[in-house]
Amino acid sequence: MANDLTMTVLSKLVNARAATEARDGVTAGEFPVDFTVTVKGIVAVKEDTVKVPTVSIPIKEVLALFVARSGAMRASNIRLLAECISDALAAKGGKGGATGSLAGEFDAHFGETVQAFLAGLPKTAVKGVVDVKGVTVKVTEE
Repeated sequence: MANDLTMTVLSKLVNARAATEARDGVTAGEFPVDFTVTVKGIVAVKEDTVKVPTVSIPIKEVLALFVARSGAMRASNIRLLAECISDALAAKGGKGGATGSLAGEFDAHFGETVQAFLAGLPKTAVKGVVDVKGVTVKVTEE
């Protein structure tokens, strides 16, 4: 059986799209195979790292919490939120404009809040990237 580096290189060279395209040219049946693949090049394996996990902001839940915590402004905020949703959907459909300079201010506060949350999450291990450079592949059929 091939060693781990060999299998890593082969998996980098044969991607799913190439395998799908190659399969399209093969008819059903059983076929004898006997070939040798020679691969020459350089494989660079980067160090393993850690990263902050990504999160998906549950926007509907955020808005529901905002409304629930609005107190005396609850009914007014629900109407305003419905209006804003309509305006945002219309803007996304090309029927309205952006929110202007307020978007930048909101993005800053939003980003700070998300970054503060992410900073509290444990980092996850990530395997180092494998980069295959200057590779030549030669297939010899026996």
